[in-house]
Amino acid sequence: MTGRPGPDARTALLELPSATGMAAVARTAVRAVLASCAAQSLNGHDLDEIAVVVQEACTNAIRHAHRLDATKSFRVEVFSTQDRVEIVVSDEGAPFALSDVAPAAPELLREGGYGVHIMRTWMDEVSVTHDGSGNVLRLIRQVGVASANREGAASARSI
Repeated sequence: MTGRPGPDARTALLELPSATGMAAVARTAVRAVLASCAAQSLNGHDLDEIAVVVQEACTNAIRHAHRLDATKSFRVEVFSTQDRVEIVVSDEGAPFALSDVAPAAPELLREGGYGVHIMRTWMDEVSVTHDGSGNVLRLIRQVGVASANREGAASARSI
């Protein structure tokens, strides 16, 4: 990553309670925001993939970081420029490392175990840090650029 877009590139900010249905709210809102961005040339397939990634990230914050504690909240920030989309999901949870979540073979995945795999497959960059108060998950998707991750995933889906 060459640096975070400036504050003027922020397209949306959501702060939601950590309740199960809020992951779907975040998904719908982010998809709608990105669909309305004049600077973006995302097609429906791209929008759908990014929306699913957002829902998975928010579901992880709700279930794992907050353990379904609705008194906690999570934030979703959308940064959009002509050549990339950056989504930042922040929670109030204990630190975790993406490296602790090993990529699983599809036949070994169970319901509820696809989130990080989907994020890694459909986004160009996925990283997490802990800022002292919670996790900050950064998801980046280049616009108009083919990605080895995404090309391989598309080939696998078309078989």
